[in-house]
Amino acid sequence: MAVPEPEETDVDIADKVNEQNVKGRIDRLEASYGDVPVTEETFELSPEEYTEVYSATNGTGYDGNSVVFVTRDGESLPDLSENIPEQAAHDTRDRVLMVLGRGADLWALPGDGKGGQYESLQETTVRRVHEQTGIRCTITGVEAVFHRKYYPDTDADGSVHTLDVYFQAEYLKGSLDVDESELTGAAWFAEPPDRLTEGAEQIWEQFVDADD
Repeated sequence: MAVPEPEETDVDIADKVNEQNVKGRIDRLEASYGDVPVTEETFELSPEEYTEVYSATNGTGYDGNSVVFVTRDGESLPDLSENIPEQAAHDTRDRVLMVLGRGADLWALPGDGKGGQYESLQETTVRRVHEQTGIRCTITGVEAVFHRKYYPDTDADGSVHTLDVYFQAEYLKGSLDVDESELTGAAWFAEPPDRLTEGAEQIWEQFVDADD
């Protein structure tokens, strides 16, 4: 007598959908930009930690975020106001757009947020930058991608996958107009501020190395 195959539970199906969503996002990035730098990281979590991560992802549809390193050509900044000292005109270093979230004390890269039903990661990121800061930008490439896999450190089956994408972009137009419901502030920096998120700090280091 044949033994029937075990039926998939709702949890099994949710796990597979989550994993397929993340892999699909990577495939679409590679279709747009060719090979992208994907770093895979695996974590084993206690049952309590795993339940928390699972609830924050499979329970809500969240599977990661995308932010962007927006640069602005310092040679093409607007003319100085008459109130600004003339020596400021000689500072033609490129600038990078950074944001400070509500309740945060670390400067971060703009973007992040839930995508629309038919939006690509790129479209979501560009839209969110404009909503947060008033700045319009255009995506030029992918700086880094982190595919993180979470498993329970027990014999129980299950996995959660997330994708964090760091895009490169160039300034198009607009002036800073901060959405105060999300941010405390936003600014253009020629040098990295003292307090940065870990991800933003890593991207800044690569930016500085590329300029040297």
